[in-house]
Amino acid sequence: MKEFEDWFKIKKYPHIGKPIKIKDYDRISDYVNNPEKVRKHSFLPFIHKTILKRKYRANKINLLKNPSGKRRRVKDNPKERPIYYSSHIDAMVFSKYNSILIEAYEKYIENEPYNESIVAYRKIPVVKGKKGNKCNIDFTKAAFEYIKINQGKKLTVIVADITSFFDSLNHKILKRKWAEVLNHKALPPDHFNLFKTLTRIKYVESAQLFDVYNQTVIVERGVPCSSTKKEYKKKRINSIKYFREKNVISYCYKDEFLKNNLSLIKSKNNKTGIPQGSPISATLANIYMLDFDRVIYEKINLLKGYYQRYSDDIIIVCERQSEEEVISLIRTTINGELAALDIESKKTKLYHFEMVDGKYKGFAINEKTKEANYNLPLNYLGFSFDGQRVLIKNAGFSKFYRSMKKAFNMAASFAIKSKNPDKTIFKSRLYKRFTYKGANRRLIFRPLKSNPKVYKVSREFDWGNYLTYVYKANETMKAINENNAIRKQSRKVWRVFHKLLSENELKVTKN
Repeated sequence: MKEFEDWFKIKKYPHIGKPIKIKDYDRISDYVNNPEKVRKHSFLPFIHKTILKRKYRANKINLLKNPSGKRRRVKDNPKERPIYYSSHIDAMVFSKYNSILIEAYEKYIENEPYNESIVAYRKIPVVKGKKGNKCNIDFTKAAFEYIKINQGKKLTVIVADITSFFDSLNHKILKRKWAEVLNHKALPPDHFNLFKTLTRIKYVESAQLFDVYNQTVIVERGVPCSSTKKEYKKKRINSIKYFREKNVISYCYKDEFLKNNLSLIKSKNNKTGIPQGSPISATLANIYMLDFDRVIYEKINLLKGYYQRYSDDIIIVCERQSEEEVISLIRTTINGELAALDIESKKTKLYHFEMVDGKYKGFAINEKTKEANYNLPLNYLGFSFDGQRVLIKNAGFSKFYRSMKKAFNMAASFAIKSKNPDKTIFKSRLYKRFTYKGANRRLIFRPLKSNPKVYKVSREFDWGNYLTYVYKANETMKAINENNAIRKQSRKVWRVFHKLLSENELKVTKN
């Protein structure tokens, strides 16, 4: 089987023009490895869409409670996350240069004392010299373990979130640090072409592009009488939400867009920021923060504290007497010439860890009033820690249950509209997505084209489901919990699954 470089990643999202396939590797490789071609490369506009992350808050006005006795929650203002997608050839250029920058960045910081404090968007092995890299579970464990090891002290934990991180990166700082990591005084011409594209953002709204072609897109379909051949067809789709179901591979062909629709291109006119969503943006964010990471680490280390940054999430642990000094330090440094960013007061969370009634306890502190909330534990990277045990935040399970309910509703709808006489819900996929039966990760085997009865290992993985993550978190955090506290959080999954199954089977039967 032919080996491909890591930067060559096939993505299936729809964009302008045809997608790239495995057979295109040699052509693409020759192109992106030629600096002169990259220098002259004309990037297509990004496609922009906004992902809404809905939030729920306790209803403080109306104190009505649920049947379970918990306070009813209301939908708060959703968190908007603007995403910009590169065309497939542009993504390959970004991905190749991302691999160049990752190598340069890792070489730049390999001997720096703060190397292990920057944890996002990096391949940090669990055990040096062996396969398997750390993830957010391991990074969270490291921070919580530091607290537990120092439980004989009164500690302050500061969790800060940089405001609009990717949108606020200063272009002059980015350009300077980019060149510095490459060990150049100025950006080479090919790199500068990428810099211009990322800092002078041109984009097309996904919904507008969809509408201008009268909701007619390009889909991939099988060829009659062939099990392997595929062809592209134009087909009208009712909504963007059906793209995956209908196997949409493109909004339009590149030639027709360039000929007829250049007027759709908008300029963000951004004086700061780079697009969130491009293959290179995450590495550039780490490069941008190099000076900040160095200064903060050095000062926190002098205070015998702990510093970790996961993208725009910062956690610092220090002794109580250094609390005010550290809060002032991170705000003045992030606002200064090293980063030119901002951390709002409301995005800075303060926690105290100390002995309370004979137990080492962690709880939230109001920064202004210093009032303690003993019911609110430390929250970081999707986990909570109260000084005694680590748990997955309830929001993670809530999202999982919402996904489960949505999938059952869809399965019931398909069963009702099905032409099959028995009108049954297809259960196997649901079991795989939402129960322990689909929690094992494994390599996928594909049949050979020459002999469909013979299977060979592919480059694809069955990554499991949310319970895979729960079980991994449980095993990782067991060193702190000394029990299966996280796994116990998932004990009602099977019951909820079968309740939804019964309800939806009844719904199908009635129809």
